[in-house]
Amino acid sequence: MEWGDIRVFLQVARAGQMAGASRSLGLDHSTISRRIARLEEQTGVALFDRAGRRLSITEDGARLLEAAERLESIIIRDILPLGEARQRVSGRVRIGTSEGFGAHYLAQRLPAMTEPYPDLEVELVALPRSYSLGMREVDLAITMDRPDSGDVRFKKLTSYALGIYGAPAHFENRSRPSTLEDLSDQSWCGYIKELLFTSELDLMTFESQVITPKYRTTSVTVQLEAVLSGSVIAILPCYMASQRGGLERILANQVSIERSYWISVHGDLADSPRVRALMQAVERQVHLDRPLFLPDQSHEAPA
Repeated sequence: MEWGDIRVFLQVARAGQMAGASRSLGLDHSTISRRIARLEEQTGVALFDRAGRRLSITEDGARLLEAAERLESIIIRDILPLGEARQRVSGRVRIGTSEGFGAHYLAQRLPAMTEPYPDLEVELVALPRSYSLGMREVDLAITMDRPDSGDVRFKKLTSYALGIYGAPAHFENRSRPSTLEDLSDQSWCGYIKELLFTSELDLMTFESQVITPKYRTTSVTVQLEAVLSGSVIAILPCYMASQRGGLERILANQVSIERSYWISVHGDLADSPRVRALMQAVERQVHLDRPLFLPDQSHEAPA
């Protein structure tokens, strides 16, 4: 029984279909099918039930999956670092994070942060979704939710402030809000509540007043662009709004929302030189940019 076949089995089990595993592994469908068949022949049991393109793991397959994940952990934690420890920081690290932090903060800083490590390859996945470290979707995760399960090592990366922002053009034909009660008279852009991937983004309640935005999206980038157009106002991370310029902070003294980012790594990779180097680089940069994440409201543009 070869580790290569076990690795293929792991990816098929996690993807639930041959096509997903094919994309992850860079192998064609026939090769994956052949390896799964060989593994089933060697174990003497059926590992998957086939129903069209979808596969459901059998009871015997689930037992093999549990054992395979233990084997995977041993390889990642104990075997791969043997050579890695003697080498320069090198290899691939995949970071999974939210769209806001990834696209509007990390993307523009990663190249400079990784200059000391010319052999390090970084993949940035910046999407409005959660990530599984246990299923090896990413090596590092930066999330708004504090990790609460699995063999995960984590720490708080930073708190960050959010506020209500609008473009000057938005107020050319309407008055600026002066109280919380005035907020309901504005044209808002916000999240589609049913599609929120975390409750940390449920932001539209001000004291007893709940705002239902007329324009809704899953993307904070879409919200930012809509605000810049002058058509709507929205709640945006201050670090994002301040980097675009020309936006006004509204009711800054009355509406200041705070959330946190957490950085986490699976226990198997916590001592990997390449993962540790990138994790520490991110932590250093965020620490230097603390005023960006938690701006002094006295320096904000007046509402």
